[in-house]
Amino acid sequence: MLKIGSIRWRGKCSRHPGFDPEEGIGAVRGACPRCTTLVEINDLHRKMISLMRTFAPPSDKKRKKPEAPDLQIGLFEQEP
Repeated sequence: MLKIGSIRWRGKCSRHPGFDPEEGIGAVRGACPRCTTLVEINDLHRKMISLMRTFAPPSDKKRKKPEAPDLQIGLFEQEP
């Protein structure tokens, strides 16, 4: 069994803080090594997610919402 926990990681280039790795390698300015690494990390992450979903697609489990109690007072109902 392979267990992969949820990882929160925030990375940005100190020289180009507005760089978005989703734009791809063509958006890297001046062959910046940190921006290039961010693009590689983004590509590998997408590939990993794709492989995980290919191996075991996410299930469509829908949770049932608990039914709210009927709080409406009946006007024509008589109490026993």
